Amino acid sequence: MSACPPSPPNHDDITLNFRMRDPRFTALPVKDILRIRMDDLGIKNSDLQRALDYAKPNVIAMMRSGTMSLPPSKALVAACLLELDPVFFLSKVIAENDPALWDAISAVMGQHLMTKNELALIHMVRQGLDGHDVDLATMPAFVEAIAPALKATLDRENALTQAAIDRIDK
Repeated sequence: MSACPPSPPNHDDITLNFRMRDPRFTALPVKDILRIRMDDLGIKNSDLQRALDYAKPNVIAMMRSGTMSLPPSKALVAACLLELDPVFFLSKVIAENDPALWDAISAVMGQHLMTKNELALIHMVRQGLDGHDVDLATMPAFVEAIAPALKATLDRENALTQAAIDRIDK
């Protein structure tokens, strides 16, 4: 099983991907992410069932209801079909299925697990610094300048997550 095909390394594509909102639904359980993304993309249970190589579509209905968990071994294929970042979705699946395992993975690999959006940000910083290795986190002017943008982004993402939760509750 392989991850989704990577975006082309072209800077314009990376910048475009960074600016596009990737529906991450961080506060939602996997069952709700499945339900929302399948509804948004018009994916039927049978479509996901075939992609994940299950014999019957009722398995997907059980995952969407929360009576069955999505196995981590199927998360990458599901992420691709649902147009979700594979690192994000796999981390959600593992953390939900086995929190202790996710804690161990995070402790060992946390600094190496990055989503496509995080990689695009790093690419932008590297280009902006023209190859200079600068510890921006220790520069008060940078931290002060970026804080309002981070706060505004966090507020927006929290509002989008709450809208998704409200949509599920209806």
